[in-house]
Amino acid sequence: MRGTGSAPTGDAVTGADAARDPGNLPAARRGLLAGRRLTVAVIVAFACAAAFVAYAVQAARSRPVGQFPVAKLAVLPKGTPAPVFRLARLGGGAKVDLASFRGRPTVVNFFASWCTDCRAELRAFGQVSRAYGSEVHFVGVDTNDSDPQLARRLLAAAGDRYPVGLDPRGVVASSKYSIAFLPVSVFLDAKGDVVGETYGAQTVPSLTRWMRRLDAGVPAS
Repeated sequence: MRGTGSAPTGDAVTGADAARDPGNLPAARRGLLAGRRLTVAVIVAFACAAAFVAYAVQAARSRPVGQFPVAKLAVLPKGTPAPVFRLARLGGGAKVDLASFRGRPTVVNFFASWCTDCRAELRAFGQVSRAYGSEVHFVGVDTNDSDPQLARRLLAAAGDRYPVGLDPRGVVASSKYSIAFLPVSVFLDAKGDVVGETYGAQTVPSLTRWMRRLDAGVPAS
């Protein structure tokens, strides 16, 4: 006799047989393994889906707005109160609070350092803000900008000395003002109501026309 052990009987299967062919396993064990594999697959799929959703949300938040021209523009209703905001100030200091500028007409310029049209209009804003600063408030909003320090240097070089708020995720620009492209300037009367908007790079003549008409509340043509 070669040994006292008995040969496997019935549904018993050796580990070697199972490794070679899972089909040799009893039906109950095959079902258990299949269930485990399905559970693992579901967990992996759920994790991948969660990771994709998190990535999509982050990408949507950080996606920069574009530049003009575009075919369709969002327009704030004239005569309605401009959405208020309170933002950290570029360069530090007191926060930029739009509500605090009521009492005089106000120009709110949305821009970013990466936007070529925004760069093109900075000198015009610097010149006009210095000329009309005692009559009209100027406020900048640096939005969706990955390099606010570059924006600060560009503003200084252009002679723009008015307060600028930081809107790094574009929350104020997109959620409150429905802005999808830059630059945009919003003109408000002394009560803080919307008088009109301009799109694209502004010039000294175009801004001067607005300065002359803001006080009377007549939209520039």
